[in-house]
Amino acid sequence: MLNRKSRGFTLLELMIAISIFSIVSLLSMGGLSSVLDTQKHTEENLHQLTRIQMAFTILSRELQQFSLRSIRDEYGANIAAISSQTSEGVNGIEYTHQGRFTLGNSVSLQRVAYYLEDKQLIKKVWKVLDRVEDSKPEKLVILDNIEQMDFSFYVAQAQGDGEWQDFWTEDGDLQLRAIKLSLTTKNYDELYRIFPIQ
Repeated sequence: MLNRKSRGFTLLELMIAISIFSIVSLLSMGGLSSVLDTQKHTEENLHQLTRIQMAFTILSRELQQFSLRSIRDEYGANIAAISSQTSEGVNGIEYTHQGRFTLGNSVSLQRVAYYLEDKQLIKKVWKVLDRVEDSKPEKLVILDNIEQMDFSFYVAQAQGDGEWQDFWTEDGDLQLRAIKLSLTTKNYDELYRIFPIQ
């Protein structure tokens, strides 16, 4: 006869142990799944915020090199050095800036435009300032998943306080002092940055 102390587990004891192990495993998997989902969501938000910061940095560098050089469009019409609408009439911003290096390390001027199209922040870059009919801009997607984008323009008299305006037109008495870009995304209510103009 076998000694009672050397006997194995009963079927009932094994079933209870397996049930407890299963419940603990399910709870652990639910917690792990929640942690992984949170990590994925956080990484997506971080990636989008990084791209927004990069876009703000690009605009900041270009606007620091803003140039008062107006241009001529494809039909010979004069376009201001900075405009609150693109040359196609879309709300956004179009301006001339320095900063493109050419052969011999000289700096040339460049015309760029930013606007919102299909929830994407688009940047257009023209290779020439004064355009001809076949001047086609290079079109780049800077950001996506943008719900709304607004530019505001801080204008002031030479000596005095100013005000924010939704549109900018060149006026001899008023000077453009700053530009504000506001972005609304699915994850962020409103992000904005103010760029001083020198």
